[in-house]
Amino acid sequence: MKKILIISMGEDTGLSIKKQLESIFGKEFFIECLNLLNFTDGNLDYDLIIFSSEESKKTFKFKTGKNKKYVVSRRVIKHECIDEILNIPRGTEVLLVNDTKDSCKEVICQLKSQGVDHIEYYPYYPGVKSYKDLDIAITPGESHLVPKDINNVIDINCRHLDVSSLVEILMQLNCMDKYGSIVSSYFYRDMINISKKYINISQESIRLKDLLTNLLDNQKNGILYTNIEDEVLVLNEEALRLLNIDRKDIISKNIYELFDGLREDIIKINNKEILVFREKIKINNKNMGKMITLNEVKHIHKIDDELRRKERLKENKVKYTFEDMVGNCQHIVKNIKLAKKVAKTNSTVLIQGETGTGKEVLAQAIHNESERKDYPFVAINFAAIPENLIESELFGYEDGAFTGAKKGGKEGLFKKAHKGTIFLDEIGDASLYLQSRLLRVLQEREITPVGSTETIPIDIRVIAATNKELLEEVKLKKFREDLYYRLNVMPMYSTPLRERREDIKLLLEYYLFKIAGSNDLDEFFHREVIEILEVYNWPGNIRELVNVVEYVCTIKEEGIKICERDLPKYIIENSKSMNSCIKEEVDELLDERDIWVLEKIYKYQGIGRRTLSMMSKEENFDLGEGKIRTIMTKLRNNNYIEIKKGVNGTKILEKGLNFIKKGYL
Repeated sequence: MKKILIISMGEDTGLSIKKQLESIFGKEFFIECLNLLNFTDGNLDYDLIIFSSEESKKTFKFKTGKNKKYVVSRRVIKHECIDEILNIPRGTEVLLVNDTKDSCKEVICQLKSQGVDHIEYYPYYPGVKSYKDLDIAITPGESHLVPKDINNVIDINCRHLDVSSLVEILMQLNCMDKYGSIVSSYFYRDMINISKKYINISQESIRLKDLLTNLLDNQKNGILYTNIEDEVLVLNEEALRLLNIDRKDIISKNIYELFDGLREDIIKINNKEILVFREKIKINNKNMGKMITLNEVKHIHKIDDELRRKERLKENKVKYTFEDMVGNCQHIVKNIKLAKKVAKTNSTVLIQGETGTGKEVLAQAIHNESERKDYPFVAINFAAIPENLIESELFGYEDGAFTGAKKGGKEGLFKKAHKGTIFLDEIGDASLYLQSRLLRVLQEREITPVGSTETIPIDIRVIAATNKELLEEVKLKKFREDLYYRLNVMPMYSTPLRERREDIKLLLEYYLFKIAGSNDLDEFFHREVIEILEVYNWPGNIRELVNVVEYVCTIKEEGIKICERDLPKYIIENSKSMNSCIKEEVDELLDERDIWVLEKIYKYQGIGRRTLSMMSKEENFDLGEGKIRTIMTKLRNNNYIEIKKGVNGTKILEKGLNFIKKGYL
């Protein structure tokens, strides 16, 4: 005979769990209870230990040893125990009394989830420093803990084990095959009792049928009601599906003449193993018929898997797809095409680009296009979290790992991202120590929480992003070379807005429609404003453009177009400064930097500003893209070069060629 030990904080809780197990399994197991008051050190020679709560597990953990099988029970409130609470007037304040703070919160949460949310709950437990002076107390079997000055005590009895805990107990004892059907039957008793309560509401058959049909069609299991002649009165859609029959072919027919196997507890119909439960229906002690409940044996496991999956999705939902990447320029089209290919792989991605260019949008789009889209997308910004906290955020920590640690420990972001994608934003700001830990995670695909010695395997896809030039950071010894190559498996780049000016009008239209519901630029802006925005440098990239659109949408007056003076002051000043600089420099003679740029344009037909800027750094001119633009504008206005968009790029003109032929270069 299997031996079970129940460990609880108080005596009543343990006895309640024992009573429930015995009501389900009879004397199939030897069950003993221990609690905080009667616990003695000794050999805990049991096949399974059941802790009544996480609190009891933590309290007795040091006494049970590592090799013992145990289950931490999950308990629920019985529906029949809450009728008295439902009669409490809406808005009434009550004390919710239990043995610990956490158990108080758990009971309050369960009551609210069952629809008992019309009253205000205030937790009360041993050791609470202060509490409200109220007239009513509600407690799950802990009446002895209720303050003495409260006379109105509603005891909803000790909570019962839920079905997932019962299944876990049988699995730990390797008894699922033997007792699984008993657990499944128990699972439906509450639902059956509720259904019987509805039946007793009215003896009018038409009203009864309507009520039951609406109720039953929202159930996940098949339910049928028959009269005393076993003729079917009403059944739900799930019952029709499981029995594979039309409603007209079963209503008013004898159920056992159609399906004789329903007299058994477990039958096979249409290759489905179905659990059958029959319950007599009585009204005023008179037999009125029976209720037959049908459910696939595997249904409980499916429910559990689905709930876990939905919980993960709810926590880490992504919102961007490739549809949100707006642009027609060659850079964007090529980037999207490449990213869609990358999304189909499981490789690590490194996205480099300036702040505000949409690196996270690209990362989320890749995730949403991948096979991991139904699993979490977890993002962390290394520049936004203090150095002393980021390690515990990434890897989690054990209970008591450091001063101020959350009781019970915390799950890290890497573990939360299991099966999904983790987005390491601003990876260039990670410390060298943290880089070494990240390198190990990427190599071994396992993590070690802070304060723990046990490793946890993880299955994740890594996408990293930075606004720094990581290769330059590697040369400066600020970023680990081995981590750089571990991350840079699939390199991608987000293009600055100033290098895709042909998309500015399109982006203005897109965000104008998104914010104000209009995409008619000519109706919204004066022409001069659009021209200013097209030549503006946009140091904040798309993020800055969105802010500007939101600003002008807010200040715009009905029927009046946005003009130059309505733009943010810094854009107007920048525009004037650029025009002034261009006007002053156009008439100047070519200096050393101008000649250097002209030489490169002559040697490399079609060269762009970004490449020129990078070459200038290597040759100690160190010209930024803004200065390159000014020089090229001067050369163009003096007819030395022609600037074209697209693949042709910049072209040297006759005047430029003559300048070269005269021996100036």
